[in-house]
Amino acid sequence: MKLGMKALIGGGLLACAVCTAGMEALEDRPEAVLVEETHIVKPGETLWGICEEYVAKNTGTCRYILEYKEGVYENNPWLVDRGGMLHPGDKLTMTYWVRGNE
Repeated sequence: MKLGMKALIGGGLLACAVCTAGMEALEDRPEAVLVEETHIVKPGETLWGICEEYVAKNTGTCRYILEYKEGVYENNPWLVDRGGMLHPGDKLTMTYWVRGNE
């Protein structure tokens, strides 16, 4: 059983090393530019739908929608107090990365 646990831990460490080996901070990549936009919520829009729209614009790096949604909460802390509820006319600060040549 000890060997199995060591193999499991070793495999996990190897996976972490492989995943992070090619990662580079976007701030250090001159070709990546952070874009900030204000999105005004329209009737019928949902936070998930808005996140889908903006995560698609994110060409500077690969981001998963759940990670992106957490970033939206960080940029708009008042959303936490409201439990993520949106109302028409709300203004959301939306950010995404694009390659510098786009």
